[in-house]
Amino acid sequence: MGVKTQKMTENSPTPKLDLPKVSTYRVKHWFLCCLALCHLAAFSSLYVQWPGLYGEEGVMPAHQATPHGFSVKTLAETFNLPLKETAELVCLIGTVLAGLLTAFPALRVSPAYALLGALYFSLYQVGRKFLWFQWDIILIETTCLSVFVAPLFPTKHSLPHDNITLWLVRWLAFRLMFASGVVKLTSGCPTWWGLTAMNWHYESQCIPTPLAWFAHQTPPCIHQLEVIGTYLIEILFPFLFFAPLAAVRAMGVYAQVFLMIMIMLTGNYNFFNLITCGLVISSLDDNYLPSASTLVKYISPVSNGGLGAVAALIKLPFKLFKSLVKLPYNVVVGAAKCPFRAISTLGVLSVLATSGYLMRVLGGVGVEGNCGKLTFNRPELEWFLAHFVPLAVVMGVVSLLGNVVRAYLHTLMSSNKSRLMKLGEVIQTSVVSCAVITMFAVSLVPITELDRETQNKIPLSVQELYHRTRQYHITNSYGLFRSMTGVGGRPEVVFEGSDRHDGDWQEFEFLYKPGDLSRAPPVVTPHQPRLDWQMWFAALGSYKYNPWIINLAYRLLNNSTDVNNLIKHNPFPDKPPKFIRALKYRYHYTKFGNATRDWWTRDSQEEYFPPLALYQPTLKEFLDYHGYTTPLSEEHVDKTIIPYLAMIRSVVDKTDPVVLIWTLCLASFLPHFKTLRFRFSLFGI
Repeated sequence: MGVKTQKMTENSPTPKLDLPKVSTYRVKHWFLCCLALCHLAAFSSLYVQWPGLYGEEGVMPAHQATPHGFSVKTLAETFNLPLKETAELVCLIGTVLAGLLTAFPALRVSPAYALLGALYFSLYQVGRKFLWFQWDIILIETTCLSVFVAPLFPTKHSLPHDNITLWLVRWLAFRLMFASGVVKLTSGCPTWWGLTAMNWHYESQCIPTPLAWFAHQTPPCIHQLEVIGTYLIEILFPFLFFAPLAAVRAMGVYAQVFLMIMIMLTGNYNFFNLITCGLVISSLDDNYLPSASTLVKYISPVSNGGLGAVAALIKLPFKLFKSLVKLPYNVVVGAAKCPFRAISTLGVLSVLATSGYLMRVLGGVGVEGNCGKLTFNRPELEWFLAHFVPLAVVMGVVSLLGNVVRAYLHTLMSSNKSRLMKLGEVIQTSVVSCAVITMFAVSLVPITELDRETQNKIPLSVQELYHRTRQYHITNSYGLFRSMTGVGGRPEVVFEGSDRHDGDWQEFEFLYKPGDLSRAPPVVTPHQPRLDWQMWFAALGSYKYNPWIINLAYRLLNNSTDVNNLIKHNPFPDKPPKFIRALKYRYHYTKFGNATRDWWTRDSQEEYFPPLALYQPTLKEFLDYHGYTTPLSEEHVDKTIIPYLAMIRSVVDKTDPVVLIWTLCLASFLPHFKTLRFRFSLFGI
């Protein structure tokens, strides 16, 4: 027929079977880069505030902490250094190391991240209330995972077990988002159940941005849609992380990134948004990430005249819509290439559709007049959790085992590796798999707190291992924005000073929290002003449950320089006042068209704590009882490094913290800008 056929001979090479290789090299480095950048912001932000928060004359002196195990106090005792200077040195080392890891991909190795995690954990151990935020715990757990994700030695290619270690990061992203969505309902908060939470969120969050003022002015129906969208993104979309097809996982990732961008634009949540984005991108593969040159095109002020970031934000919704339109095509193409993945993906989509249908059938959204609400009740929610929490565990087990099998198959069926190399990779994959499976098993304990019956089925040995390692925060339970505070107006504690008990009271102005009615909300991300944040929490309760706030007043009465650095305006710059009191107000956003041009109004004045003076014996008794007057004994320490650290401190104190942190972050990205004359990256991504 004119068609030639080629017959196999005895000397013909035997055809070898290769599985399609899905690269995650750039995904891995994106995750590691995001994590390093978060550490850079966290360490530098903490360094700026350390003397005022934890110095000998700070709000909560570090030497009064009693940590269990390794801490910065351990380092100070080991190296015979002053505690304050040791903590500052740890912050500086962490900042430099994080900057190097952000700038140079070749340095992103496992030991470097282990050191980064140990340094931050040492500070966390003595941080107490000012470091007990969920993003600090997320940072610690994520850094633990990065020790497995990062290679032991620099490499330019993916490792056979990368999909296993990245899956563990993906599992953390699922736990974080799913739990954060569910706890809004399990908390019983009436605003989340009544779809009115966003009516108060923009006004009552810790440190809002200027855009929050405008978002607060939108109609109630828009706020209701925002709550519904939050439920969908946080409760349902995380299940897409388990889909075998990358196109389906990408939709779950894009939804989470969109939510994080919205949160970042309207609130100052330090590095939380960035680290969450770093967690969720672990669900992607390299085909869904832009190259370094594409990123530089959009974010480099050199190449685009400073408009690149704005252009990228404008194009983001169109990219999301384009991905949504192409989703069916990508699913069909992926299914044709691998029928098993198609079947598995259909299973995940079925779970997503079923859970969405159940939420709609069991209640969904009812509308009564202009007020919407969830119409399902607490027993129906418990039924939902009783079925879908164990289902999430089963999907996690199946997905993890699938990734383990895939790693072994890619190693064993590779045609360009010697038998010795395959043996080494099999051993390496086996060790990593055992570690990842163990960490996954331990993480089941906190995630199943959402359904106690499921938690009771976890083997006691696993639960015991979790409780033994709990103090190290290797795995944690999460639940962000559990309940809405500030309903009816945000509470704010305002400090006032006077030289007379009944005299002319003058207000202290804090750096970032609302105070002056005419001052616009600031933009401070990725800096976290921890005193301002904790002042917000203190306003929700009584000073009796926040004794540190009395010590803050005591330090201001003593004119502590370190504490004054955490204050924007002290009305008594030369001589401290004789009396300090605190009042609590209710702050509200002004409305469109207000004649005063103020951002805030306030009312409902009440006393938070009475006037305090240094001569009052009750003040000293209160501080003694809570341990704030315990003296620091450092007579025989080595003080050689003090002048050098004082020199650095003198320069840093003259710089605005937000400007400093942004400068460090941008400087760490300079090697990635291809528009510069020299590229300092050792290995490009």
